[in-house]
Amino acid sequence: MSSVTVDARSESGEGSLDVPPQWRLSRAFVPRGRYIDPEFAALEMERLFPRTWLNACRVDEVERVGQYVDFEIGGQSIVVVRTEDGLRAYFNACRHRGTRLVHGQGRIGEFRCPFHAWRWNLDGSLKYLADDANFDPRPADELCLPECRVDTWGGWVFINMDGRAEPLLDYLAPLPERMEGYKLEDMRIAWYKTIILPANWKTSLDAFIESWHVPGTHPQLLRPDKQGSPPTIAESQNYGATFNELFRYHSRHADNFRYGPDGDSDKLRAAYGVDSAAIYRNVEYSLRELRALYLPTDLAAAAELRTTEGADGPSGNAIYQQLRRKHARAVGIDYPELTQAQLKNGMYDWHVFPNTVFLVDMGCMLAYRARPNGNDPDSCIFDVQGLELPPSTGITTALPQFFENWRDGDVGAILTQDFSNMSEVTAGLHSRHYDGHRLNTQQEMTIWNYHRAIDEFLFD
Repeated sequence: MSSVTVDARSESGEGSLDVPPQWRLSRAFVPRGRYIDPEFAALEMERLFPRTWLNACRVDEVERVGQYVDFEIGGQSIVVVRTEDGLRAYFNACRHRGTRLVHGQGRIGEFRCPFHAWRWNLDGSLKYLADDANFDPRPADELCLPECRVDTWGGWVFINMDGRAEPLLDYLAPLPERMEGYKLEDMRIAWYKTIILPANWKTSLDAFIESWHVPGTHPQLLRPDKQGSPPTIAESQNYGATFNELFRYHSRHADNFRYGPDGDSDKLRAAYGVDSAAIYRNVEYSLRELRALYLPTDLAAAAELRTTEGADGPSGNAIYQQLRRKHARAVGIDYPELTQAQLKNGMYDWHVFPNTVFLVDMGCMLAYRARPNGNDPDSCIFDVQGLELPPSTGITTALPQFFENWRDGDVGAILTQDFSNMSEVTAGLHSRHYDGHRLNTQQEMTIWNYHRAIDEFLFD
């Protein structure tokens, strides 16, 4: 496993960055003001989000000429659109008096201001200026729609408001190399929900870049019957066989049993055996309550595993993986062929700095994106997407479903448990005697790492 080592100044919270004391990190400690202070939130909107590559949409949302997605973050609106010459991204404001030109997503032949009917071509050039003889002459480029940088990787469209920012692939390192062969670029959005959470955007991400919370929040995941009774002391003490990799901006969190330095899925499962009945229950539960992290065909594979000779013996995992591949390819899915090295280096949970999380499995992915909700540090817009490699019959790209109250969104048992914690964390952050997060140095340094990276943009 290769990863960067954060420098000593970051470990100690000291160094050349001029971070105000109330927001200064120390080893495994994150001050609460970084979540709740309006001044810190304002700095993020001024210096972080305009200078980082942001996941704006998927390529399958803007496949056809004229298809657009309005990406909003805080008070900023960027429209990504497919033109005859490829993807473009514009600041979503009329050059006359600032009116928003589009909302949501859809397909257009031109940009038209709903206020005074100015029009622009899809390439951003001015098409029509009403009553133009009564305006002072201006250079044509002054009236074009101002552009953002736009680039793609893995089927995602990223935008950057800073023309001086480094290239996307350099920014994303080491993800492009680690994800080679997973066919992310071929996945399509199977379902998509957008909700409002009563929490800072970072609080919402924190829950999904460590799994140490599983015994307390999701105890049913540890039990064959999937019943959610409180965790035992033994479960709370013994859970945590995971590891973190910390990179310049991003981080990875994975199961040490299979993907850690000494992990080898086939050998370990051969040594410990496989419970085919438990595999079936896990797949069925995940598809029912999370609607992700398995392909629909994986349930048929798990069902066949239960009736296959040798499934509960040393070869059980290898048999199961063969069955997953067989059932996927039977419906036309271009199922990935990954080496043990690719699995070890790519699985499982990636935080893509600053505000996206990818949970990657074979042929599918669960993606989270958190965005500030206006200027309120105690509220965020949270997007959840289930992505899958399509069968031969295809997948119609899902449109986002919006829910003001997440409880109305039918998000399933697992996300319901996660989201239920959000308001409680927010309340605790405002407690007079709570000063900040004290992090587990083995399980939660993914949280600390991105705060360190944030400082490089806010206080450089």
